[in-house]
Amino acid sequence: MSGRLPQLRPEDLNDAQRPLYDALVASFGPWADKAGFELIAPDRSLLGPLNPLLFSPALGAAQIDVFHADKATTSLPPRVHEVVILTVGAAWDSDYELYAHSATGRLAGLSDDVVEALLASEPPDFRNDQETIAHAFTRQLVGEHRVEAETYARAQQEFGDKGLVDMVLLIGLYLATCSLINAFEVPAPDRIQRSAWIRVPHLDADPGHPSAPGRSA
Repeated sequence: MSGRLPQLRPEDLNDAQRPLYDALVASFGPWADKAGFELIAPDRSLLGPLNPLLFSPALGAAQIDVFHADKATTSLPPRVHEVVILTVGAAWDSDYELYAHSATGRLAGLSDDVVEALLASEPPDFRNDQETIAHAFTRQLVGEHRVEAETYARAQQEFGDKGLVDMVLLIGLYLATCSLINAFEVPAPDRIQRSAWIRVPHLDADPGHPSAPGRSA
């Protein structure tokens, strides 16, 4: 399975790439295993957006630092975090991102019907106002490049200034991630059909954060 870039196996890596590869496997491998999606190929090359990062290891490492900072400091609740990510992925029709986060969304506690609606870019029947507001905010910013005053006011009341900044930075982080996936045509694993993503067995909610290594993406 490959996109436009070669899949780098451990034996293909140079001295600058190898430390990043090892860090990616250590950080993201257990997270993917827990959520139930494929991140490391049988030949030990990396799937999804991680393989492209190896071609620019210094910037790739800096990008991963942002993921870790989000994990450590975000104020967004786990389900809201995943709603934002899936909303961005659906807007970009980014197959691998939707494949991975349909699993991590369930791990965070999103129901099957909500995940299915998000994958289809349809209005989900959310369980609380926070998820509804985060979804509307993200759709407007990604799709219209602006946020309506009423949506902004509701989001500010619900999440506060720090929460809004956390949300916008998360949107930007996953716009970058989806850009890597789409520009280099990174596929979801060949044997997994998009229509089957909604049928991943439901997983109990993870008490930690869903969208960063060790807790969810």
